[in-house]
Amino acid sequence: MELVFLGTGGAETTPKVGCLCSICQEARHRGGRFVRNGPSVFLSGASVLFDTPEDVDKSLEREGIHEARHLVYTHWHPDHTGGIRVLEQLNMDWLDPKGRRVTHVWLPSWVREDFRKRHGLEENLEYFERAGIARIHEVGEGDPFQLDGISVRPFRMTQPGLTAYVLEQESRRLVFALDDTKDWKPSIEFLEPDLLVLETGWFERDLKGRVIVPTGHSIRNEEASFEETLGIIERINPRKAVLTHIEQLWARSYEDYLELEKKHHGQELQFAYDGLRIKL
Repeated sequence: MELVFLGTGGAETTPKVGCLCSICQEARHRGGRFVRNGPSVFLSGASVLFDTPEDVDKSLEREGIHEARHLVYTHWHPDHTGGIRVLEQLNMDWLDPKGRRVTHVWLPSWVREDFRKRHGLEENLEYFERAGIARIHEVGEGDPFQLDGISVRPFRMTQPGLTAYVLEQESRRLVFALDDTKDWKPSIEFLEPDLLVLETGWFERDLKGRVIVPTGHSIRNEEASFEETLGIIERINPRKAVLTHIEQLWARSYEDYLELEKKHHGQELQFAYDGLRIKL
Protein backbone atom coordinates (compact mmCIF):
# COMPACT_ATOMS: atom_id res chain seq x y z
CA MET A 1 0.00 0.00 0.00
CA GLU A 2 1.22 3.46 -0.88
CA LEU A 3 -0.06 6.91 0.10
CA VAL A 4 0.03 9.40 -2.78
CA PHE A 5 -0.35 13.13 -2.16
CA LEU A 6 -2.29 14.25 -5.21
CA GLY A 7 -2.52 17.89 -4.17
CA THR A 8 -1.07 19.67 -1.15
CA GLY A 9 -2.50 23.16 -1.58
CA GLY A 10 -5.42 24.56 0.36
CA ALA A 11 -8.35 26.76 -0.47
CA GLU A 12 -5.89 28.57 -2.74
CA THR A 13 -3.60 26.58 -5.00
CA THR A 14 -0.02 27.53 -5.94
CA PRO A 15 0.31 29.34 -8.24
CA LYS A 16 -2.95 31.13 -7.62
CA VAL A 17 -4.48 32.52 -10.77
CA GLY A 18 -4.27 36.31 -10.76
CA CYS A 19 -1.61 36.40 -8.04
CA LEU A 20 1.82 37.86 -8.84
CA CYS A 21 3.45 37.28 -5.44
CA SER A 22 6.97 35.83 -5.35
CA ILE A 23 5.71 32.37 -4.31
CA CYS A 24 3.31 32.11 -7.24
CA GLN A 25 5.85 33.51 -9.68
CA GLU A 26 8.44 31.00 -8.51
CA ALA A 27 5.93 28.17 -8.93
CA ARG A 28 5.17 29.30 -12.49
CA HIS A 29 8.85 29.48 -13.33
CA ARG A 30 10.15 26.35 -11.59
CA GLY A 31 7.11 24.04 -11.61
CA GLY A 32 7.47 20.60 -10.04
CA ARG A 33 7.42 20.59 -6.26
CA PHE A 34 6.85 24.34 -6.13
CA VAL A 35 3.33 23.83 -7.57
CA ARG A 36 0.47 22.77 -5.29
CA ASN A 37 -2.88 21.52 -6.57
CA GLY A 38 -6.04 21.28 -4.48
CA PRO A 39 -6.02 19.08 -1.34
CA SER A 40 -6.45 15.36 -1.93
CA VAL A 41 -4.71 12.06 -1.13
CA PHE A 42 -4.95 8.57 -2.61
CA LEU A 43 -4.30 5.13 -1.14
CA SER A 44 -3.09 2.68 -3.76
CA GLY A 45 -3.86 -0.99 -3.43
CA ALA A 46 -7.29 -0.35 -1.94
CA SER A 47 -7.79 2.42 -4.54
CA VAL A 48 -9.19 5.02 -2.13
CA LEU A 49 -9.48 8.69 -3.07
CA PHE A 50 -9.91 11.22 -0.26
CA ASP A 51 -11.76 14.35 -1.43
CA THR A 52 -12.18 15.89 -4.87
CA PRO A 53 -10.85 19.45 -5.27
CA GLU A 54 -11.53 21.25 -8.54
CA ASP A 55 -8.31 20.07 -10.18
CA VAL A 56 -8.32 16.49 -8.91
CA ASP A 57 -8.60 15.14 -12.47
CA LYS A 58 -5.30 16.81 -13.38
CA SER A 59 -3.66 15.45 -10.22
CA LEU A 60 -4.85 11.91 -10.92
CA GLU A 61 -3.66 12.15 -14.51
CA ARG A 62 -0.26 13.43 -13.41
CA GLU A 63 0.18 10.41 -11.12
CA GLY A 64 -1.10 7.88 -13.66
CA ILE A 65 -4.12 6.94 -11.53
CA HIS A 66 -7.08 5.95 -13.69
CA GLU A 67 -9.43 4.25 -11.25
CA ALA A 68 -10.87 4.99 -7.80
CA ARG A 69 -12.86 2.12 -6.34
CA HIS A 70 -13.64 4.17 -3.23
CA LEU A 71 -14.12 7.87 -2.54
CA VAL A 72 -14.12 9.16 1.04
CA TYR A 73 -15.11 12.73 1.91
CA THR A 74 -13.85 14.67 4.91
CA HIS A 75 -16.30 17.60 4.65
CA TRP A 76 -18.30 19.73 2.20
CA HIS A 77 -15.98 22.71 1.61
CA PRO A 78 -15.59 23.57 -2.10
CA ASP A 79 -11.80 23.06 -2.09
CA HIS A 80 -12.52 19.44 -1.11
CA THR A 81 -15.64 18.78 -3.22
CA GLY A 82 -15.53 21.12 -6.24
CA GLY A 83 -14.22 18.37 -8.52
CA ILE A 84 -16.96 15.86 -7.73
CA ARG A 85 -17.63 15.38 -11.44
CA VAL A 86 -14.35 13.49 -11.67
CA LEU A 87 -16.56 10.44 -11.10
CA GLU A 88 -17.91 10.93 -14.62
CA GLN A 89 -14.40 11.12 -16.01
CA LEU A 90 -13.30 7.99 -14.18
CA ASN A 91 -16.37 5.83 -14.62
CA MET A 92 -18.71 6.96 -17.37
CA ASP A 93 -18.72 5.29 -20.78
CA TRP A 94 -21.20 7.30 -22.82
CA LEU A 95 -21.16 4.92 -25.78
CA ASP A 96 -21.28 1.62 -23.89
CA PRO A 97 -23.23 1.58 -20.60
CA LYS A 98 -21.89 -1.91 -19.88
CA GLY A 99 -18.41 -0.45 -19.75
CA ARG A 100 -19.20 1.85 -16.83
CA ARG A 101 -17.38 1.43 -13.52
CA VAL A 102 -18.64 2.08 -10.00
CA THR A 103 -16.99 4.10 -7.23
CA HIS A 104 -18.23 3.53 -3.68
CA VAL A 105 -18.71 6.92 -2.01
CA TRP A 106 -18.43 6.96 1.80
CA LEU A 107 -20.03 9.79 3.77
CA PRO A 108 -20.15 10.15 7.56
CA SER A 109 -23.71 11.04 8.55
CA TRP A 110 -22.84 14.65 9.45
CA VAL A 111 -21.01 15.12 6.14
CA ARG A 112 -23.97 13.73 4.22
CA GLU A 113 -26.28 16.15 6.01
CA ASP A 114 -24.10 19.01 4.74
CA PHE A 115 -24.08 17.47 1.25
CA ARG A 116 -27.88 17.68 1.30
CA LYS A 117 -27.75 21.41 2.04
CA ARG A 118 -24.66 22.63 0.19
CA HIS A 119 -23.98 23.24 -3.49
CA GLY A 120 -26.19 20.41 -4.75
CA LEU A 121 -23.60 17.84 -3.67
CA GLU A 122 -26.18 15.21 -2.69
CA GLU A 123 -28.02 15.76 -5.97
CA ASN A 124 -24.80 15.21 -7.89
CA LEU A 125 -24.12 11.95 -6.09
CA GLU A 126 -27.69 10.76 -6.55
CA TYR A 127 -27.41 11.46 -10.27
CA PHE A 128 -24.17 9.47 -10.44
CA GLU A 129 -25.85 6.63 -8.56
CA ARG A 130 -28.77 6.58 -11.01
CA ALA A 131 -26.25 6.56 -13.85
CA GLY A 132 -24.63 3.47 -12.34
CA ILE A 133 -21.20 5.03 -11.69
CA ALA A 134 -21.44 5.60 -7.92
CA ARG A 135 -22.89 3.93 -4.86
CA ILE A 136 -23.48 6.02 -1.74
CA HIS A 137 -22.76 4.65 1.74
CA GLU A 138 -23.59 6.57 4.92
CA VAL A 139 -21.65 5.71 8.07
CA GLY A 140 -21.99 6.70 11.73
CA GLU A 141 -19.39 8.14 14.05
CA GLY A 142 -16.78 5.59 15.05
CA ASP A 143 -18.46 2.89 12.97
CA PRO A 144 -15.82 0.95 11.00
CA PHE A 145 -16.21 0.31 7.29
CA GLN A 146 -13.99 -1.84 5.12
CA LEU A 147 -12.10 -0.67 2.05
CA ASP A 148 -10.44 -3.68 0.46
CA GLY A 149 -8.75 -4.85 3.65
CA ILE A 150 -8.43 -1.46 5.34
CA SER A 151 -10.65 -0.72 8.36
CA VAL A 152 -11.70 2.94 8.43
CA ARG A 153 -13.40 4.80 11.29
CA PRO A 154 -14.72 8.38 11.01
CA PHE A 155 -14.83 10.79 13.94
CA ARG A 156 -16.23 14.30 14.23
CA MET A 157 -13.78 17.10 14.78
CA THR A 158 -14.40 20.33 16.70
CA GLN A 159 -15.04 22.50 13.64
CA PRO A 160 -18.58 21.99 12.24
CA GLY A 161 -18.85 19.25 9.63
CA LEU A 162 -15.22 18.15 9.76
CA THR A 163 -14.05 14.53 9.92
CA ALA A 164 -10.84 12.84 11.03
CA TYR A 165 -10.22 9.23 10.06
CA VAL A 166 -8.40 6.33 11.70
CA LEU A 167 -7.27 3.71 9.19
CA GLU A 168 -5.97 0.29 10.19
CA GLN A 169 -4.52 -2.54 8.17
CA GLU A 170 -2.95 -5.44 10.06
CA SER A 171 -0.53 -3.78 12.49
CA ARG A 172 -0.42 -0.38 10.77
CA ARG A 173 -2.45 2.64 11.87
CA LEU A 174 -2.88 5.91 10.00
CA VAL A 175 -4.62 9.10 11.09
CA PHE A 176 -5.95 11.62 8.56
CA ALA A 177 -6.99 15.07 9.80
CA LEU A 178 -6.67 16.90 6.52
CA ASP A 179 -8.26 20.26 7.30
CA ASP A 180 -9.64 22.64 9.95
CA THR A 181 -8.01 21.26 13.08
CA LYS A 182 -8.72 24.39 15.15
CA ASP A 183 -9.50 23.49 18.79
CA TRP A 184 -9.39 19.76 17.98
CA LYS A 185 -8.56 17.61 21.01
CA PRO A 186 -7.69 14.15 19.64
CA SER A 187 -9.14 11.32 21.70
CA ILE A 188 -7.37 8.09 22.60
CA GLU A 189 -8.32 6.47 19.26
CA PHE A 190 -5.87 8.77 17.47
CA LEU A 191 -2.83 8.38 19.68
CA GLU A 192 0.53 6.92 18.56
CA PRO A 193 -0.22 5.97 14.94
CA ASP A 194 2.44 4.96 12.45
CA LEU A 195 1.58 7.96 10.30
CA LEU A 196 -0.30 11.20 10.96
CA VAL A 197 -1.40 13.41 8.05
CA LEU A 198 -2.42 16.85 9.23
CA GLU A 199 -3.05 20.33 7.88
CA THR A 200 -0.10 22.69 8.24
CA GLY A 201 -1.82 25.67 9.82
CA TRP A 202 -1.21 29.38 9.33
CA PHE A 203 1.92 31.39 9.94
CA GLU A 204 1.67 34.78 11.61
CA ARG A 205 4.69 36.25 9.80
CA ASP A 206 6.60 35.71 6.59
CA LEU A 207 10.31 34.90 6.54
CA LYS A 208 11.20 38.61 6.67
CA GLY A 209 9.17 39.10 9.82
CA ARG A 210 6.29 40.93 8.16
CA VAL A 211 2.85 40.18 9.59
CA ILE A 212 0.69 37.97 7.37
CA VAL A 213 -2.29 37.50 9.67
CA PRO A 214 -3.15 40.76 11.45
CA THR A 215 -4.32 40.86 15.04
CA GLY A 216 -8.09 40.39 15.15
CA HIS A 217 -8.32 38.67 11.77
CA SER A 218 -10.95 35.90 11.59
CA ILE A 219 -8.32 33.35 10.55
CA ARG A 220 -6.98 33.42 14.10
CA ASN A 221 -10.33 32.26 15.49
CA GLU A 222 -11.27 29.84 12.72
CA GLU A 223 -8.05 28.12 11.64
CA ALA A 224 -5.26 26.37 13.55
CA SER A 225 -1.85 28.05 13.52
CA PHE A 226 1.36 26.15 12.76
CA GLU A 227 2.18 26.31 16.48
CA GLU A 228 -1.19 24.74 17.30
CA THR A 229 -0.46 22.05 14.72
CA LEU A 230 2.81 21.24 16.47
CA GLY A 231 0.84 20.89 19.71
CA ILE A 232 -1.53 18.39 18.08
CA ILE A 233 1.43 16.39 16.78
CA GLU A 234 2.93 16.32 20.28
CA ARG A 235 -0.35 15.04 21.74
CA ILE A 236 -0.91 12.36 19.09
CA ASN A 237 2.77 11.31 19.13
CA PRO A 238 2.99 9.58 15.74
CA ARG A 239 6.03 7.74 14.43
CA LYS A 240 5.93 10.16 11.50
CA ALA A 241 3.88 13.29 10.75
CA VAL A 242 3.29 14.71 7.27
CA LEU A 243 1.77 18.16 6.89
CA THR A 244 -0.35 19.22 3.91
CA HIS A 245 -3.04 21.81 2.99
CA ILE A 246 -0.35 24.44 2.42
CA GLU A 247 -1.54 27.86 1.26
CA GLN A 248 0.54 30.17 -0.93
CA LEU A 249 -0.72 32.88 1.42
CA TRP A 250 1.85 31.78 4.02
CA ALA A 251 4.64 33.16 1.79
CA ARG A 252 6.84 30.07 1.87
CA SER A 253 8.10 27.99 -1.03
CA TYR A 254 8.99 24.33 -1.26
CA GLU A 255 12.60 25.06 -0.31
CA ASP A 256 11.51 27.11 2.70
CA TYR A 257 9.53 24.15 4.02
CA LEU A 258 12.60 21.94 3.61
CA GLU A 259 14.47 24.32 5.90
CA LEU A 260 11.60 24.18 8.40
CA GLU A 261 11.80 20.39 8.37
CA LYS A 262 15.44 20.64 9.45
CA LYS A 263 14.41 22.86 12.34
CA HIS A 264 11.92 20.23 13.52
CA HIS A 265 13.89 17.12 12.56
CA GLY A 266 13.49 15.64 16.03
CA GLN A 267 9.72 15.39 15.54
CA GLU A 268 9.90 13.22 12.40
CA LEU A 269 8.08 16.01 10.58
CA GLN A 270 7.75 16.32 6.80
CA PHE A 271 5.94 18.83 4.62
CA ALA A 272 4.16 17.15 1.74
CA TYR A 273 4.49 18.13 -1.91
CA ASP A 274 2.37 17.17 -4.90
CA GLY A 275 3.38 13.68 -5.98
CA LEU A 276 4.94 12.64 -2.66
CA ARG A 277 4.58 8.89 -2.21
CA ILE A 278 4.95 7.11 1.11
CA LYS A 279 5.08 3.32 1.24
CA LEU A 280 3.08 1.93 4.15
